Amino acid sequence: MASSLSENTGNPLGEGADPSLERDMLELKLRAELGMLDSYSSGELSPEMQQMFLQQVYDFEKNSAEGIQKTFAETLSIPAFEPWPEAEINWAEGEKLVEQVCQGYRDQKVEVIFGFDYPPSVKYAFLTLELPELPNYYGKIPDMLTAVIYEEYVPNHGATIEENATKFIKAFFERDVEIIKDVIWRDQISPENGPYDGLLLIQYFEKWFASLSGFEKYDFSILETSYEWLDGEETESESTQKPGNYPVGFGYAEGMVGYRAHSLVQTEPIQKVGHFKLYFEWRDGHWGIIYPQFPGLTIPPEG
Repeated sequence: MASSLSENTGNPLGEGADPSLERDMLELKLRAELGMLDSYSSGELSPEMQQMFLQQVYDFEKNSAEGIQKTFAETLSIPAFEPWPEAEINWAEGEKLVEQVCQGYRDQKVEVIFGFDYPPSVKYAFLTLELPELPNYYGKIPDMLTAVIYEEYVPNHGATIEENATKFIKAFFERDVEIIKDVIWRDQISPENGPYDGLLLIQYFEKWFASLSGFEKYDFSILETSYEWLDGEETESESTQKPGNYPVGFGYAEGMVGYRAHSLVQTEPIQKVGHFKLYFEWRDGHWGIIYPQFPGLTIPPEG
């Protein structure tokens, strides 16, 4: 789904309008017409900005509820794009073509964001062939910038698993329990012992980290990621195909890791080199770790 960001903090309501009142009226309309219960007021934003944001929420929800699906091509002045060159071109030349198209969208107040690195031909195909035909529920609103995130239309699950695995490992070596909480599910599972409460895992990390004065050095390498959906259809980590409506998926990231840590409870340093494997589960649109195997750790925690 696209999201909209303001480029202008001025009052869009006209002379004499009360943005606070307009904001409150829009919130009432969201509740009455669309059944939305959340409050959108924020003391960090001006009433003008809150009103502009609520207008975006209202327009999007109303258009979605009514099935209005005007495409980007129908709502923007998108020119006819040249096809990707038949002759082979290098990466830099391809990126120049991509940037030209991106600038054309910026001129139309649309910013296209690619969260990961892809071949220029893949990005060019999305920009010129796929995006024009996608629904633009926000339309074209003066003084507003619409941000389109590629991965919200074409999820890159392998890259996301690798990103979350990297986040977990770096947080481990930084002894940052809060970041670890962000990438593991509360419901953990062990092949040997079955399900258990992830809070026990967090408590185990806290106790283990407290027994160290720090890591002297460490290194790791993620060698493989993979995932599959419940129907058994496996998808390669490099693929950017959508998963459809599968409710649950399973995946993993594995590789090698080595570290040397100083212990506060024993004289000898802790040295480990070995294989790690982080098992992931897809829930509610997110990949989270449900079972980490890591050298030197007892998981699931004993007791």
